[in-house]
Amino acid sequence: MKKSIIITAALMSCFLLTACGSQSSSSKESSSTAAQSSTAKSSSKKSSQSDIQIQKASSSSDSFSSASSTAKTAKVDDKTTGVMLALLVEPDWFKEYIGNDFFCYSPAGENPISDAVADYSYLTANGDPTSFLYYKVDGNTVTYKMWVSSDEGSVSDGHFETKTVSLSTLINDYYVTQSQRDEVNSYVSQLRSESDYLNQNQ
Repeated sequence: MKKSIIITAALMSCFLLTACGSQSSSSKESSSTAAQSSTAKSSSKKSSQSDIQIQKASSSSDSFSSASSTAKTAKVDDKTTGVMLALLVEPDWFKEYIGNDFFCYSPAGENPISDAVADYSYLTANGDPTSFLYYKVDGNTVTYKMWVSSDEGSVSDGHFETKTVSLSTLINDYYVTQSQRDEVNSYVSQLRSESDYLNQNQ
């Protein structure tokens, strides 16, 4: 009888120990699963935030590229370039004479003045050498020449000064908004041909 009770007690102990071990293992597995789920959610959230940041950066980059390419996409002809250049370097002189019959434009090579400016276009008020603005476009670079009087004020003893400006700078400063374009195009329409002027005054 005592042996039977002892055996029964021993079996009960083994059963209880097995059950506890199973519960502990189940609890550990549950905790591990919860931790993995939490990590996955955290990783998913970070990945989502990272994707959003990349999209924002891409959008910002596209906007910058669009803004910086404005000057490149704008197309202007040689005469329009001359008008914008005159507005930059001699605005008072240009606005005083534009619209007069003697204020003219000549494309490069059509009415050569001298070898020094043979491949330059020019705007002129047809006065002395200081009334000419010579220029040529090479890609994004506009090179221009103006006759400068000597220190004593003598025009005949003067010399050419050569400078450069980027075409994109001219476009960004004078040819972006519709009102700017309208103003520049209005000036362009008032420019006479130098050849016509010279033929009429021979």
